[in-house]
Amino acid sequence: MPGRGLVRTAALLAMVLPAAAGLLGGAVAEAAPVGNSTFMWSGDPGEGGDDQARWYASTDGDVFGATASADHGSISVTINRSGDPWTFDLAAPAGQELAVGDYADAVRFPETGPRPAVPSVFANGYRGGCASLTGAFGIKKLEWGPGRTVKELHVYYNQDCDDRNVLHGELNITATPVPARLALNLAIAADGTATTPTARATVHGTVTCSKPVTLYISGTAVQQLKHTTTSGIVGSIEVACTPGKQVPWKATAWTLGDTPVPFVKGTVALDLATRAYDPDGGKVVTATKTKLVTLAKS
Repeated sequence: MPGRGLVRTAALLAMVLPAAAGLLGGAVAEAAPVGNSTFMWSGDPGEGGDDQARWYASTDGDVFGATASADHGSISVTINRSGDPWTFDLAAPAGQELAVGDYADAVRFPETGPRPAVPSVFANGYRGGCASLTGAFGIKKLEWGPGRTVKELHVYYNQDCDDRNVLHGELNITATPVPARLALNLAIAADGTATTPTARATVHGTVTCSKPVTLYISGTAVQQLKHTTTSGIVGSIEVACTPGKQVPWKATAWTLGDTPVPFVKGTVALDLATRAYDPDGGKVVTATKTKLVTLAKS
């Protein structure tokens, strides 16, 4: 993409975004919530920021809103992340409706007043203001919802502000509901057993999940004895979890060291975690639990 190198800074943020609760806060309140959405920018965000890139997504908890003008000539999008809000505006030339296609020679989207006779665009964030720009955008998908809502939008953009360098990226909005995040809960039973000849302890409990996943349980076990401390590791064990059920698990705590001190009858402190990959969110979810467990001699 042409540009002058992503090295300059911006100085107009204070004029464009006096406060997140001001201009952006109002936009967030007006925009109709949308479903599963993503927004990306890369380049120079201004205000002395290093060249960088950032990704926003509904599945990460970022809140998106989109509102079309009554004549479907423009769309205003809000991306609300705590401490890092953005707006994205694009418009066809005055008198035209936005449609799939490429829009070259775009100018800065106007804050007030009528749309210009040429396309306009503006990606505007916490370091984002600029007085004027040259840019372009391409709409790959666009489907209107009822009234002023947007059902689907997929657009690529670039903008070259007069007081900083090129910022470019992509916005994708769909009506698909944001999938619920995977929820895990780990429970540890209050009892266990110590098998002295093998220097091991056996502990158990249950786990629950909101989606069918394979999860893994691991952690540490520490037992404070009269003159020493026994430390060990638990797991990792694999458990097939079914939503709506308390799935039992059992694990062995192995003592550490070349001459390990065995676990014995008494109290042991467990610090465990269960982890599973959320196929919808694309992330590993973790739940932790600590508990004092009473070991009986096996």
